[in-house]
Amino acid sequence: MLDVRNNSEREHGAINGSLHIPLAELTRRIDEVPTDRPIVVHCAGGYRSSVAASLLRNTGHPDVSDLLGGYNAWQAMHAAAA
Repeated sequence: MLDVRNNSEREHGAINGSLHIPLAELTRRIDEVPTDRPIVVHCAGGYRSSVAASLLRNTGHPDVSDLLGGYNAWQAMHAAAA
């Protein structure tokens, strides 16, 4: 799980175990993202993660998905389940 939100957004919550690299830093830090396993990218709502997923696919990451609805949808789903 790759979180491409800004630092200030992540302070309000994060998916446990996610790797955090803000979209603005992703090109510079691309080597931190593993290529040997599937990657699910998320931001708050979906726009930045779709950009990040495209960048990852174009730089040799073979199995990349975008979390539909982003962190906000994930958080709403988990709140409803609780």
